[in-house]
Amino acid sequence: MSEVKKPPSPGESGRWTRIVTARPRLSLLLALVVTALAVLAGGGVADRMGSGGWEDPDARSTYAAKVLEREFPGSQPNLLLLVDTRSGAAGVDDPAVAAEAERLTAQLASEQGVAGVGSYWRTHLPALRSEDGRQALIAARVLGDEKTRAAVLERIAPRYRGEHGPVSVSLGGPVAVQREVTTTIQEDLLRAEVIALPVTLVLLVLVFGSAVAALLPLAVGIVAILGTNAVLRGLTEFTDVSVFAQNLTTALGLGLAIDYALFIVRRFREELAAGRDPAAAVGATLRTAGRTVLFSALTVAVSLSAMLFFPMYFLRSFAYAGVAVVLLAAAAA
Repeated sequence: MSEVKKPPSPGESGRWTRIVTARPRLSLLLALVVTALAVLAGGGVADRMGSGGWEDPDARSTYAAKVLEREFPGSQPNLLLLVDTRSGAAGVDDPAVAAEAERLTAQLASEQGVAGVGSYWRTHLPALRSEDGRQALIAARVLGDEKTRAAVLERIAPRYRGEHGPVSVSLGGPVAVQREVTTTIQEDLLRAEVIALPVTLVLLVLVFGSAVAALLPLAVGIVAILGTNAVLRGLTEFTDVSVFAQNLTTALGLGLAIDYALFIVRRFREELAAGRDPAAAVGATLRTAGRTVLFSALTVAVSLSAMLFFPMYFLRSFAYAGVAVVLLAAAAA
């Protein structure tokens, strides 16, 4: 006769299983506390991220750009004020318009962290004026690194954007564009999450046939995403992190969470259907599907960690986010 194998006990499935099965409510409470702390720690992470990181900091071109900025700050303007006289005004050469534009130019030149200020009204260069004569530019160089420039722009922008007597002013240039990129990404991520989560929940309910089981993958994804935001927030204290890392965090976090949770839940259901009690089913699940999830997570994390060796922080940021979200998704699953 073939030997009948008894269901494995929780003690045979490792320390992690024993902890989870012995105190499930405490385990859930600790997970909720850790998630809440991650929300607090990761708050405002996007405001501390950068939208640059495309250049090699040790490249000769980067060194040359720094020398030009230091020695000739006015040669590379990165902030533009578009002065628009509107359709009813006489044009940029009107005395009232010129006086207001000169006032704005002088005010901008007096701002701390701003250098190399010039304008059409001071140089009379045709390249700084539109063909119809109703728009002209004030150009300046905001000094400092990316975060410093963003802080300077946030401080001075309200004083210039909008209506000023006979003219209206809008901001442009690389510094303003980078700020808009950061803001747009935050809004797009929020919109994507608002759309993706309900749709994903509906599909998971159809797959699992149970709302409770369908919520588990979403819970794993949310924990992984929030935890990764906290990790990225901590990294911003020591190094530059690209704002685009949040896109990878959301996409990879939800995808892996659903994948890993499907492994776990499906195997757990099979063990219950085989007649095992929940504790024994958890042990068998973690020894089989759990090991598969762990191996998958480690493989993906090692692959993504290769980007840590790139000098551009734009690419390194994908490693920061990818490794963190993969490991957290596996742990949560």
